[in-house]
Amino acid sequence: MKIFKNVLLAGFFLITMSVFSQSKITGVIFDGDLNQPLAGASVVVKGTSNGTATDLDGKFELTTTQKSGVISVSYLGFVTKSIPFTVNGNSVNLGQIVVLPDASQLQEVVVIGKGIIDVAKERKTPIAVSTIKAVEIQEKVGTADVTQALVNTPSVYVAGQSGGYGDSRITVRGFQQDNTAFLLNGQPINGMEDGKMYWSNWSGMSDIANFIQVQRGLGSSKLAISSVGGTVNFVTKATDKKEGGFVSMGVANSDYFKSTAAYNTGIMKNGFGMSVMLSHWQGDGYNQGTRGEGQNYFISFGYKPNDKHNFNFLITGAPQSHDQNFTKRISDYLGFGRKYNNTRSALLN
Repeated sequence: MKIFKNVLLAGFFLITMSVFSQSKITGVIFDGDLNQPLAGASVVVKGTSNGTATDLDGKFELTTTQKSGVISVSYLGFVTKSIPFTVNGNSVNLGQIVVLPDASQLQEVVVIGKGIIDVAKERKTPIAVSTIKAVEIQEKVGTADVTQALVNTPSVYVAGQSGGYGDSRITVRGFQQDNTAFLLNGQPINGMEDGKMYWSNWSGMSDIANFIQVQRGLGSSKLAISSVGGTVNFVTKATDKKEGGFVSMGVANSDYFKSTAAYNTGIMKNGFGMSVMLSHWQGDGYNQGTRGEGQNYFISFGYKPNDKHNFNFLITGAPQSHDQNFTKRISDYLGFGRKYNNTRSALLN
């Protein structure tokens, strides 16, 4: 009995020592480009499987038995960063850790006159700004229009209207599309006659957008367009610095199919480079008579004469065709089914 007690005491002592020998590592991960907390970044103690992810405020907390070592911070689209740590006592705070975007692309070059459009980071007056990156765009859009990338943006409402390809609409702070400025690399793309947006003309935007910046509220733009609701700027990808390519295919409901192929030469010894992307999509649509199909193309030429200057010239387009569906009474859907489309019925008659 005495031996059994001694064994229990020894086990309890070892467990206690193990608990008290653990150390806590904390810190905050920041996006060095946007100077904002980076949520969902992976933080791992190198050489172990001990890791965690940052919360919505970019904060993380790790428990380890190591008194010194290295943590690795990684996030898709960013350069992986290693930070050494040494624990004095039971905890160590590594403070603010800044990670930078992966320099696999030339920086986007938007040639504009001085003071033409707002640059959010240089504004002195307060204005709400949201930035949606390429990874988020791909995750949210799926088979829909690029407008779906904005569905979780505060003060932005996105409606698919009646289910036809390219028929979605956006309101920003309650203002319709003709009272919101939509830009492509800083250039206005609202309809010249009525100021509205026809998203079927921009069906390839989800493939070529590098990020979308949404400024909610009246800006100080000197462009002759209405921006009472706010400003939405689509910034396209540029020539990729690294050689490589990919081929992808995807399927979805309602006979949707999409194939994409891309190739990058990378920046060659003479400073030139080129990126090419081609894609084709087609689908029947959820509602009757809402079939659509189209192609997207993106060709980018880049030139880097030195470390301080990058030049980029791009050609892009998205020819497409689609049928339409318009809003109707609930009684029509109850009588003919949820996929009913009176436009199709009129064509058949």
